[in-house]
Order: sequence, then C-alpha cells, then structure tokens
Amino acid sequence: MPKPVMVGSTYYLRINVPRDVLGRAAGTRVSVPVGDRICQPKITTHAKVSLRTKDWPTAKRRFSTVLAALEGHWEALRRGQEGLTHKQAVAIAGEVVRGFLDILEDEPGSPELWECVAELDEAARAGRNHPLAVPTAETRAADIESRFGGLADAALRKHGLLVDEVSRRKVLERVAVAMEDVTRLNAARAKGDYSETGTEKKYPAYAPKSRTGVQPVREGQGSTFGGVIDVEIKRRAAGRDAKPMSDSAARKYRRSSDEFATFRNSKRIETVTARQADDWKRALLDEGKLSNSTIAQRLQNLRTVVEWARRHALGELFPDRNPLDLVELPQRQGVRSEDRTYRMSEARTVLEAARHEVKPELRWLPWMCAYSGARIEELAQLMVDDFFECDGEWFYRLTNKGGKTLKNRHSIRVVPVHADLMDEGLLKFVYSANNAPAKRLFPNRSQGNVAGWIRRELKITRRELAPSHGWRHLFEDLALRAGMLDSAKTYITGRSGGKSAEGYGKSEAMLPGLYYEMQKIPSFL
Repeated sequence: MPKPVMVGSTYYLRINVPRDVLGRAAGTRVSVPVGDRICQPKITTHAKVSLRTKDWPTAKRRFSTVLAALEGHWEALRRGQEGLTHKQAVAIAGEVVRGFLDILEDEPGSPELWECVAELDEAARAGRNHPLAVPTAETRAADIESRFGGLADAALRKHGLLVDEVSRRKVLERVAVAMEDVTRLNAARAKGDYSETGTEKKYPAYAPKSRTGVQPVREGQGSTFGGVIDVEIKRRAAGRDAKPMSDSAARKYRRSSDEFATFRNSKRIETVTARQADDWKRALLDEGKLSNSTIAQRLQNLRTVVEWARRHALGELFPDRNPLDLVELPQRQGVRSEDRTYRMSEARTVLEAARHEVKPELRWLPWMCAYSGARIEELAQLMVDDFFECDGEWFYRLTNKGGKTLKNRHSIRVVPVHADLMDEGLLKFVYSANNAPAKRLFPNRSQGNVAGWIRRELKITRRELAPSHGWRHLFEDLALRAGMLDSAKTYITGRSGGKSAEGYGKSEAMLPGLYYEMQKIPSFL
C-alpha cells in the first residue's frame, strides 16, 4: 500500500504510473487537491506531488485525496478523450458554483473580499489581467486559463473525464461566466442577504454518456447528505399509519454527515468513496477526542445515510455496493457488565441525594430507573396521561405514540409503579401537573442533566459506570436475586428473549401478576 514519503522536511506522494497507461500519461498534467489548493503536477514515469505539510496525520489525509485523483486520471487515460455537449459543459460549471456556495454558506467572508474577487474575475474575462496589456483574443484566452483553468480541470477530474481541447474550452468558458454567480451570491451573503435560493436550479445536472445502456443517475433533491435525510424523513412520514423519524434520530444522522462533509469539503453524496470514509475514521482516531465506539457509531450513521441514497435512486447510485461497507469499524475494549452496573453503595448515595433535589429529573428519574430498569430517555418522555390505575394499583405506559420514541417494538410496555415510589410521593408529583396532561413531566435534556449531576455534584466518577444505564443492569441483578419470573423481567425492562410467545397477549389481564412480580424488588433505602 503506497504511503506518504518524507523529502527533506515535507511529505510527498510519489508513485509509479501504471504500465498500461505509461505511454499516454507521460507529459500530461492532472489537477489534484492538496489542502485548500489545486496543484497540477506533470506526469513522467511517475507522479510526484508535494503534500505541503510536515504533519503525519495531515499528510495521510491529503495523500489519499491526491491518490484518488490520480487513479481517476489513469482511468480517464484508459478510456481515451471524450467530447462534451454544451449542456454537459454548463452542468459542470454549475457544479463549480454549487461547490463554492456549499463550502462558503456558513462563513462567506467579507463584502470587500468578494468585491476584489469580482474585479479580478472580470479582468480575466476581458483579457486585461495586466493593467498595461491591450486586450486581444490571445490575452483573453491566456488570462481565462490562468484564472479559471484549475477550477475547470478539477470539475472535469471529479467525473474522471479526459476531454478533447474543444470540450475543455467549452467548460473553461462556462466556468468563467458561472463565477459571476459565485461572487454575486457570496457578496450578498457577506452582507447578510441569504434570500436568493434559485441560482443553482438554472444549471442542469451533469449526465454522462451511458456506456452500458443504463440511465445515469442525475443529481437532484437527494444528492446532498442533507437532501437525502430530508427525503427519508418525508418518506417515513407518508401514509396514515406512518412511523415518522424522530427529531433526535434526524439530528444524529445530520451531525455525522455534516462532520464528514466538512472533512472532505463536499456535501455531495454521489462522490463518496470508501477511502474518504476510512481517512475520516483514521483522522478521528488520531485526534483521540472521541471513543472508538463513538467513532464507529458516526461511521454507521454515515453508512445508513448513503444506503438511503442508494434506495432512493433505486440502485442506480453505487449499484455494486455501499462504499461504507468496505470501511472496517474501529474496535474497542469492552466493559464488563458488572463494571457498568451501580454498586449498592453508589445506588443508595444517588437515591438519598435525589430526595433533596427540586428539579424533577434529578428528583424522580433516578428512582424510576432504579425501580424499573427502564432507559432514562424512555422515562423522560412520560406525561400525566401515561399513568393509570388498574384494580387499585398504579402503572405507566412506555409508548411511541404522541411523538415519543422507543428503541424498538419490544420497548412498548406497561410498567408497575413500585410501592417504594408510591411512598416517595411519585403520584403526587405526577398529578401536580394535572393542568397539562399532555405535557412531558421532564425536560428534553434530562439524561445529560442527571449524568452531569451524578458525576459533578455527587462525585461518583468511576469511569466504567454508566450513570443512567447502570440502573438497568442493577435492576436485572436484583430481579434475579428476588426470584422475579424471567418473562416479567424481560417484559418490564423492554428486552426481547427471542421467543415467539413475546408477541402474544400483553392485555390488562396480566397487570395484577406483573404488579406482584414488581413488588419482589427489595427496597434500596
């Protein structure tokens, strides 16, 4: 596997040209991205490109990007030169516009900057880069080449195109004109005006000439990560009995996609490669700020978004396989269940401290977790209407109705209220909010608030302990010690034992027996 080499104090890419294209490659130039620059090395029997860094992690990221560009160049040489239509040239220029607008959307710079850029672009289009030059067809061609040639080549390289001189000139001319939209829109954004949104629509989507007879995939609403997520949200919400995507899930997928898009400087999903995703993974690992399990989850989220894009395109996008399937997820050293579980002394410390808290999530969620084994995010969604009485005993429903979310279908359940919770005054708290029965009893950030309180205020800092999930492990241990029926324990905790009988019953007829099993859990205090 090739890797960066040190020349002097700077890292370089240096690879030999493949034998099958050696004769055609010699003397050609290829545009490759190196950091925030486009370089155009001349190919001989090998390709040599300065990665413009002394930092090893940066060199590795840049190396993979440059190598991918070179591999695209070799493939273009194998296919030979192609001709482009006028529409294709305009479409490629539109991709340049979209690239600038996407990257600079959040931070467009200053109005003065774009005023200067507009002047330089106009001078190049007019053939008067040099203030003393007399504009001619020759000076105009040279100035346009100097100013916009790298952008045109980079846009062609994105599609692996090696075009004839006439077609390259078409693209170059269209890019030179299209840059007027870039300077105008970014200047407006720099002044705080984001109102214009239709410019990109005037450019057609690039459609390559099909070599297989299969209709090529066109860029459209779902061709950016955000667009794909928007389409998936809309798809899941369609129909009378739809199960919409939760806001938290959408935020999760957007976060992973946005971070990856920032890393690769592009929001376009159709250009994702396994190498880019693997480089992102290695960069996160080298940075050392996130755990391996968190990095693995980010990669899995990204893979899911790419898979949605494949489905939306009915297999025409990435027809062979999801490129993220090739990326190995980072492994982590597992934590034993007993280490993640609350020790009885820790549990008593938390519950005793909770008695003196005023904030509802700190007062009640630790107690409810301790006496149910429920996930804290499930309990945090409870409303007054979720509590009900049956045969003189109290229960609450954990459901996905009313905009709530649960992990899976087994998580939908009814949980008995333990006698200790009744003694603590849980129902008094619940029904003190009776004037708003459909309002959640706990704030949205309950899980983070509780975990922070346990770590910072109570000084329970044992690294392996899961401040919220540890109750779940402890409840199961207590249920085993108390002799609770396995079927009741599995149901109350919202787990699946893999038995077909789990799909049957679950009516009110079982509630008295379920309540009886819950009371087997011994008191903590």
